[in-house]
Order: sequence, then C-alpha cells, then structure tokens
Amino acid sequence: MMSGWRWVRRWVLVWAVVLLRCAVGGTGLAAETGPAVLVGAAKMDITPSEPVRMYGYAARKAESEGIAGRLKASALVIGDDGAEGPAVLLAVDCGAVPPSVRDEVFGRVQAKAKVKQERFMLCNSHTHSGPDLAGMGSLSGVEREHLARYAQELTEKLEQVVLKALAARRPGRLAWATGTVGFAANRRVLKDGKWTGFGAVPGAAVDHSLPLLRVTDAQGKLLAVVVNYACHNTTLRGNFKQIHGDWAGAAQAAIESDHPGVTALVTIGCGADADPCPHGTVDLCQQHGRALADEVKRLLAGPFKPVDPRLIARRAVLRLPYAALPPVEELKRRAPNSFPLQRLLGQLERGEKPPAARDYYVAVWAFGEDLAMVFLSDEVVVDYALRMKREFDGSRLWVSAYTHLVSGYVVSDRLIGEGGYEVNNSLSALISYGRPESVQPSVEQRIVDCVRSLLPEAFRRAPASAAR
Repeated sequence: MMSGWRWVRRWVLVWAVVLLRCAVGGTGLAAETGPAVLVGAAKMDITPSEPVRMYGYAARKAESEGIAGRLKASALVIGDDGAEGPAVLLAVDCGAVPPSVRDEVFGRVQAKAKVKQERFMLCNSHTHSGPDLAGMGSLSGVEREHLARYAQELTEKLEQVVLKALAARRPGRLAWATGTVGFAANRRVLKDGKWTGFGAVPGAAVDHSLPLLRVTDAQGKLLAVVVNYACHNTTLRGNFKQIHGDWAGAAQAAIESDHPGVTALVTIGCGADADPCPHGTVDLCQQHGRALADEVKRLLAGPFKPVDPRLIARRAVLRLPYAALPPVEELKRRAPNSFPLQRLLGQLERGEKPPAARDYYVAVWAFGEDLAMVFLSDEVVVDYALRMKREFDGSRLWVSAYTHLVSGYVVSDRLIGEGGYEVNNSLSALISYGRPESVQPSVEQRIVDCVRSLLPEAFRRAPASAAR
C-alpha cells in the first residue's frame, strides 16, 4: 500500500502536469518565458460628436448622417524611460491623420516623456467611413468648422491615450505568431495585361498573412494584441453616410469582446490594391471582423515565438525629386485621370511655385533578432510586402503601411506597366507629372533599398529555403 507522503507527492505531480497542459493548450501564455520589459496599453473613443464630411469616395458631397460604429484610438508603449526611451505604437481609426496633427501630438508627448521620432509610429486604419481631416483645407463654412473642431478634439485625445499607456506601464513580455485571414481580394481587373476596372480577382496577388504581437504582464495575463492585415478598410462604400470603423473597427471590438480587459490594435499592411470581399454593408464589416477575431483566438492558443524586447528603431526620409515641369497644356491633358495632378495643376494656375521634391517616410523597429517591423507611409500595394518577404527574412518580417502619412498610392513597377487608377494617383505619377514610368530608379526600388539599409544585418538575407 502506498504511503501517505508518496500519495500526496504523486497527486501534486499529476496536478502540476494538468495545469501546465491547460496553460499551454488553452492560452499559450505559459509556453514562453522571454525577457521582461515595461509595457502599457490604453484605448480611447474618438468618434466625432457632430456631423462631419467623410473621408474617401469623391461622390459623397455632404456631412455624415449618424453613427453606425464607434471610432477608437489605441496606444501600445514598450520600454522604460532610460537609454533610448520607450517606443509608442498608436493605431487610429481615421482615413488619414494629417501630418500637422501627428506632429502636434508627438510634440506634446515629447514634452512630457522621452520619446524619439523613430520610436513614435502613428498607424492610420484608413477607414473610408470616418472624418475627412485630410480634405479639410478644401472646405469652407460650417463643414470646415466641424472638421477643425474635430481636429482639435482628436489631437487632445491622441495625446491623452499615449500618456495613459505610458502611465499604465508594468513588467511584461512580448511574443508573436502568424496566422491567415482570407477576406482580402485583389481588386485590379486586367485585360491583356492592362487595368480595366475594379473587382475581386481570384488568384491575383494578395497577402493573407495575419502577424500578431502578444503582450502579457509578468504573470502571463494577456494585456494587448497587435494584428496587421493587408486590406483596404473599405467594406462600406460611397453610398454609406454614417460613421464607422469598417472591418478594422469591427475586428477590434470582436477581439476585445472575446478577451475582456485586453486592448486590441489593428494596423494595415500593404493592401492598397486589395478590397474586402464581399463588401457593402455593416453586417459584412462584422463578418470580416469576426473572421479576424476568430483567427486571433486560434493563435492565442499557441504556440508563440518569444520576442526580444531590446528594440532598435531607425527612420529615414527619402527625398523624391520632381521631374522638370512639362508645358501646362500637356499637364492639362494628363490631369483628368489623376487627382494629385488636378491639385497640382490648381496650384500652378494660382501662381504657386511647384515643389522641388517630395518626402517619403520609412521606419524599422528591430526586436533583437526575433522580429523586424517595417513601417511605410501612404497606400502601398501588395507587391512591396511580397517582394520584401522574398528578399529579406520573411519569417521574421512584419510590414505595415498607412503610417505617418496617407496622401497617395505607392505602386510597384508591375502596376506601372499595367496602368490604371492606383498608378494615376500614385506618388510616382505625381513627381513625374503623370509619367510614372520615367522615374528612375523607380520609387519601388528606392523604398526597398531604403528598407534594406535600415534593417539590421540579421534580417537582410532570406533563408536559403526561400531563395528561388
């Protein structure tokens, strides 16, 4: 017969194994024990309190008519105030936060905390059912007053949510995993290799990957998740006249409902040529958000790869020079198909001097040798992410777009050959006055070379298995 002490010891061991298996199999939180770092997260409602003109879709000529979904701003802070200072990731449900607002928020935060430019990333969700702050300058009267008032409110709230996240810091750990979500579809319909319109194109280039950064406290409690998906935030179309965060807003709400007390941040990848499929209704926003949240739930069950919290941040500003100004009559012939050229032509007609160059922002956050996050400005097409995942170590690469600035498309060399909407409204077309093919070296090559220069050596080469 087993002695009392041996019986107790056996049951202790049995229960220890059961608890460990539950922890690993149920949440994945006990499977990794990476280095600790201070982390803090916060979220704030940024829904406008009065009607405003809405972002995107030129056919909409009136202010919003009610609220179908709340808009949010979420902040994640990583690191203490020593050495290089903390890193701030700020995800905002907005079509495009103007650089003036972003710079004002950064200035206010920097006056109260040690934060450097390269460690402060503002990521726009690019919802087309939010306020049109980027277009405020072209408006007048009450419509401009409403947006100006909202810009002031947004500036204050973005400052507050970052300060709340800074104040909420406590010891925690980072880990990451990658899943897949399938609702993004390439929208560029081609005929004989040339763009003919929009649609959902089976088999065309798309990035369905869903990288997830998990943030836990020292005891393994889930605090925040950051996910990145390459798809336009345009489930709701131009006939929709209410405020809503689209699929990204729905995904945040679903994740936070599944995991009470957790802060969800959604950033957008290189999905400028991808639309949600199907699209058109709030119910479809919920459907896409639910699909993403379900994949998050699956990923949170583990396994995860621990992330070294020692973060190296690097930032570069590419100067893209304008070509020589063509005759105005030639510019007028090209302008009807390009909104940027129309604005530029208007400036010239008002006697304003054309700019000499355009700035483009690129940043990299490298977490030891575990993970490198690339942050690109503007609306970047999928070819950029796919190319960088081939040329660099795609197994440790996270590529976000819509960061810092959203003012036009960033197209690839392939798309320039196909032509069409994104190409005509791209930075390449803008700086070349409508002849994107004449930009040499191409904008694509300049950006990829810039990312390569910013990435630490450990991430620059693709694994041998990926070289083909």
